Amino acid sequence: MDPAYTKQKLRELRSLVNDGDRIAILLQDDPDPDAMSSAMALRTLLGRNKLTTPIFSFTPVTRPENRTMVHLLEIEITPASTETLAEFDRIAMVDVEPPYFGPRIPRADIVIDHHPGYPSGNAPFEDVRVKYGSTATIMTEYLITDEQHISERLATALMYGIRSDTVMLSRRVTDDDWQAFMHLYPLANLSLLRQIDRPEFPLSFARVLSRAMARVSARDGLIVLHLGRVERDDLVVQLAELCLQFEGVDWVIVSGKLDGNLTIALRNHGGGRGNAGEIAKRLFGEIGSAGGHRDMARAVIPLRAWRRREGSTRDSTIEPRLRELFTAELPAQETADGRPSANGKSAS
Repeated sequence: MDPAYTKQKLRELRSLVNDGDRIAILLQDDPDPDAMSSAMALRTLLGRNKLTTPIFSFTPVTRPENRTMVHLLEIEITPASTETLAEFDRIAMVDVEPPYFGPRIPRADIVIDHHPGYPSGNAPFEDVRVKYGSTATIMTEYLITDEQHISERLATALMYGIRSDTVMLSRRVTDDDWQAFMHLYPLANLSLLRQIDRPEFPLSFARVLSRAMARVSARDGLIVLHLGRVERDDLVVQLAELCLQFEGVDWVIVSGKLDGNLTIALRNHGGGRGNAGEIAKRLFGEIGSAGGHRDMARAVIPLRAWRRREGSTRDSTIEPRLRELFTAELPAQETADGRPSANGKSAS
């Protein structure tokens, strides 16, 4: 951790915010634990409450474990609109950056994030630390440096945020993440963490899973599946994560339709060909919201935008088109003797 740098950023942050300012904290669509816990921490850091500094998102939380977190930790997330955000004196965002939202936001004043790939200069206050495994780590460092009291509820949220974004401290984890995690561990409610870890899934997931598994095929290390209409978009993510565990698979693309959008989940093992977040932005950034990490990313595209570009939203056309897009986008993976695989794609 870098207390001197963090103290300087704290001074910059507080010089930007007046006591009477109403601040909106905006999270990415379908907020995840890292984003939600970071928003709670920012509110604590600024000495605010949910009335003066509400948390917003344009779309609700859908993943089962994240919904359980919202329920158990009593996190209130208000539906956002461009008009509502414009009424606030300051707009802050954590675990996301202004280009993600495009014209949906009137401006951005405060940005704290750990994702790479965005240009700087999007807000008067920016603290983007791409080496960190989670934004919750950055926020924990702020609280420690400022000698703030971290409540059990906040510690539980931040600890889960770090765990989820680093996949149980196994992915992109740094010494800073470990230090933050160990500071939070004795303060958190481990019983609540266990409850969050075991969410319930609807029976519909079993039916979706059964249909999808009958069609799974891995070509050159790539699985592409389109599920058609789904009840919740977390089913798309869960299936992508399951398929990544199959032998010989190094990339998984799963999509589904929900509420007028096409949701696409991208997963890989993180150490091979291509960067999921960068590929998602290249392929879909101009027609929807897209981004993420090297090994996991997502895109949410209005079906009307997909139709304008691709010509059809019929289920029978989406899966082959996604396979075509990603087959062309992914670089060739070398075989054990250092030569490209026979067809120029992964042979794993």
